[in-house]
Amino acid sequence: MELINYYDILKVEKSADLDTIKKAFRNEIALYHPDKNKSEGAKEHFILLVEGFDILSNPEKRKAYDAMLGTSATNKPVVIEAKKQEQQYTEWKKEAKKKSDTFRLTDLSDLILLDLFFDVGLSSLFSGSENLIDGLGDSLGDIFDIF
Repeated sequence: MELINYYDILKVEKSADLDTIKKAFRNEIALYHPDKNKSEGAKEHFILLVEGFDILSNPEKRKAYDAMLGTSATNKPVVIEAKKQEQQYTEWKKEAKKKSDTFRLTDLSDLILLDLFFDVGLSSLFSGSENLIDGLGDSLGDIFDIF
């Protein structure tokens, strides 16, 4: 199993905190989002950015990923654990691929706005919505209906 170093992809240290990872992710997607970058390889790099952010921003996934990265770096032969880790890593990549497809089809400005709402804990506005910003519009409409 070839393990991608997402710390390198996001250009952060392994000891980076969540805020640093979020900031790096915002900076990198601004460079590689299809709205801004049509170059060859940009799509693949964008997918890697989303994969990396998905794993490194989730404390449980990050802990498991760091263990995999440590095992990979030291080449420790752990046959049973390696198979389990490989399956887990493959599942993470599939989940992140779906997210990257959604993110890629979302305007960059909407994606950054969405990320800001996630930062302040308003992610429930967007659950179940086909268009990520529709949830915000619906919620704001409900608020204005009150007044």
